[in-house]
Amino acid sequence: MATSPLEGWRVADIRETKGISLEQIADLTKLRVSTLKAIEDGDFDALPGGIYNISYIRQYARAIDADESRLIQLYRLQHQIAS
Repeated sequence: MATSPLEGWRVADIRETKGISLEQIADLTKLRVSTLKAIEDGDFDALPGGIYNISYIRQYARAIDADESRLIQLYRLQHQIAS
């Protein structure tokens, strides 16, 4: 079951404002576009889980020059709520 993103999880807005496509991030990070879309949607159940989710979020954050610590914090908070 997909979880809904917490307030503050607006990574797609950041990416779009900077004019970066999902394909560009995929080329840079070697992550699939579907994985990146799941991150943007806050659909963490579609990701492999555990340390992989943290790593994927970090890579995404770096690719869009976002505050990776804040995104990891939001992810962890959401993950605790969903558990």
